[in-house]
Amino acid sequence: MIQPRPLAILWLLSGYNIDLAGKDIVLVGRGKLVGAPLEKMLQASGVEPRMVVKETPNGPDEIRKADVVISATGVPGLIKPDMLKQGAVVVDAGVASEGGKTVGDVAPEVYEQRDDLTITPAKGGVGPLTVTALFENVIRAAQRVSEK
Repeated sequence: MIQPRPLAILWLLSGYNIDLAGKDIVLVGRGKLVGAPLEKMLQASGVEPRMVVKETPNGPDEIRKADVVISATGVPGLIKPDMLKQGAVVVDAGVASEGGKTVGDVAPEVYEQRDDLTITPAKGGVGPLTVTALFENVIRAAQRVSEK
């Protein structure tokens, strides 16, 4: 089975014709549900992303260099407007709860102040495609069972 959230991220990028070849891609967070499997999926397709985690020296500077930033830490508002270079593609795959609301890794002020970015919606971006990827896994599993 393919991890649904990383697959959804790749579908999203593909759907918007974001070509990752030759791009500086940063994955923020190396969790076992998104960051680590997405890193492997990208590497398998010939793309070498850089990882930024809590321990990364000068993490914000590393993020600022990236053409594509994919964040999945679950830390509300981690990605600030000054951490993104002009024209960057930003995928917010982080989910957290703050004050009883579901929020992502990208701070609200990014959406308010940065109109030069290609960015997933605060809600309804990666999530719906993740559900679709889950269904694809169920369908593939059912096909395997029916073939036996």
